[in-house]
Amino acid sequence: MSNWQEWVVGLLVVLCIARVVYGIFLFFRRTQENQNPCESCVSGCELKDMMETKRRECDVKKKSTKKNCCG
Repeated sequence: MSNWQEWVVGLLVVLCIARVVYGIFLFFRRTQENQNPCESCVSGCELKDMMETKRRECDVKKKSTKKNCCG
């Protein structure tokens, strides 16, 4: 790599790879923190739909399993 253009192209490739790796890292970090990883999706996302249905199911189960402590 003696030409300066080759260095610029190499730098751009490295920056693109770093951006993709960072996006993947953010996706998995959001899932570990129980956040919605598809909140930035423009179109419909199957994972987003699955998470919303699971969240609704859990809310229904929590409401039905609550017990009255007084009685």
